[in-house]
Amino acid sequence: MSQALKASFKHVGIYVMDVDTMVDFYTDWFGLVKTDEGNGPVGKGVFLSGDPSEHHQIVFVAGREPGTKSIINQLSFQVDDLPTVRAYHKRAQDEGRTITRIKSHGNSFSIYVLDPEGNQMEIYCDTPWYVSQPVSLPLDLSQSDEDILAQVEKAVRANPTFMMQDEWVKKAGQLMAN
Repeated sequence: MSQALKASFKHVGIYVMDVDTMVDFYTDWFGLVKTDEGNGPVGKGVFLSGDPSEHHQIVFVAGREPGTKSIINQLSFQVDDLPTVRAYHKRAQDEGRTITRIKSHGNSFSIYVLDPEGNQMEIYCDTPWYVSQPVSLPLDLSQSDEDILAQVEKAVRANPTFMMQDEWVKKAGQLMAN
């Protein structure tokens, strides 16, 4: 058996119904910047990035048929902290966006919101803890940060797979080095 080749995941391309609406939404909501656009073999494409070292992290390409259901489980956007997760939650409420879930996964605090074409987005921040996934704990954003952290820490410490996030990162690094 040959040894696996290594590659780094860098971006995703998504067929959309309305490229301009999607570009407007993702630039407004996440601060992504249009880095390029043009017409390719399948239609108009617009490239977006929030990282100056990446030409694009998302490319939206015209071609999704109107009325078709999204096949995307989620597009995940990491934020710095729980107050920023709260701010996105408030914005989603203020704009009347569909919020599909509000959860702690033990290793993160997450809200799930639908974009203009019904694709689910996760906006999350990390916690200092790790537990084996999937985990779905209630997350009540009306509580204080301190109360949320205390409740989730108690729950994850009771999980037999619990460890500190930095310990998991070290183990994952060793696993991926092989």
